[in-house]
Amino acid sequence: MTARTLRPLLSVPLAALLAAGTLAPASAAELRTAQTLVDRENAFQQAAIDHGTRAAFLEYLAENSVLMSPGPSPARGAYESGPSPGAPLRWKPDLSTMSRLGDFGWTSGPFSSWARSTNDRPDVTGHYFTVWWYEDGVWRVVLDSGVPYPVAETDLPTHLNVTPRLRNSDGKGGTQDCSVEFSQVWRQKGRSKALKSYLAPDARLMYAGQRPRDGKAADPATDPLAHASLAEFNVTRRIGSELGDVVVTYGEIELEATVEVAARRLVFVQAWDVSSKCRLAFEELNPAR
Repeated sequence: MTARTLRPLLSVPLAALLAAGTLAPASAAELRTAQTLVDRENAFQQAAIDHGTRAAFLEYLAENSVLMSPGPSPARGAYESGPSPGAPLRWKPDLSTMSRLGDFGWTSGPFSSWARSTNDRPDVTGHYFTVWWYEDGVWRVVLDSGVPYPVAETDLPTHLNVTPRLRNSDGKGGTQDCSVEFSQVWRQKGRSKALKSYLAPDARLMYAGQRPRDGKAADPATDPLAHASLAEFNVTRRIGSELGDVVVTYGEIELEATVEVAARRLVFVQAWDVSSKCRLAFEELNPAR
């Protein structure tokens, strides 16, 4: 990436991290809570401070990890070809979800990135979304994305001062394709009806250029796309926990043209709580390039 719509690629730990215990395997007890992922995110962030952004990402990224910028691309290749140590990047988790077996989850929170120094005003601010997978005894990042939005000068000092909200799954899982179900309701009855039918009570919705909307603030009636008609909804990939109780999908959406607005293509990422019913716990929308 360049000036990131997520956690930036310009801005980006190494073998030293293992020696320091940063990526030491978590205990079985740890794996069962959303706090585990908060701790991993904070260790990841500290590694970026101590060793540089590029080195941190190369240490934490899984081999087949994906970077949404905004569409999917191989994450490791992007960072391997980037400058070292990488421009400064700071982030904090304010939301974390863990699967029931403790093998899969995701985090989200505010980020700030700089082209040069953290003494300057950040070049990009926003919220990130990271998917974690417990693999070969350690937690690895399998997907990294996010949305940019402006932060007022007066709010910048507290932008990263957050308290994590923890979500631990008690779902039984399932095999249904929640994103496809959601898209069918959107196409037939409208997005507002789809959100009313599927939105989790504590969901987070992130739209490029806007602050995240959580819980009651994620009101279907005031959603930016509440009246947008869906032309296409294509799922590129579906990843999830062993039980299928926490699932993440990503792909592209095309919205139909109106008299006022031309047809638009968006890149989406969705996270689902899955049991007997699909619940949309997270959605991110960025304009496609």
